[in-house]
Amino acid sequence: MNEQVLSFIRTLVQSGASALAAKGLIDQQGQTVLVAFVMWLIPTVWGLYVRRKAGLVASAAALPEVKQIIATPAIVDKVDRSDVTTR
Repeated sequence: MNEQVLSFIRTLVQSGASALAAKGLIDQQGQTVLVAFVMWLIPTVWGLYVRRKAGLVASAAALPEVKQIIATPAIVDKVDRSDVTTR
């Protein structure tokens, strides 16, 4: 996930937390905790998602040094790249 996307998400989360604080639903400490938790959660979930088998194969296939990847049919079905093929 690139830095611009994370920055945009951080801004949205901060705005949402500020709105909750303005309505009196959370205090300033709750606002800080909420923003910190969400900003920890998003990269963690993203990291788990891209490190699944199909994500790793897709990342490897995107490297310019890699010309072809031979994988099982199950992985090939999940990766939408012409350079990932079956045996």
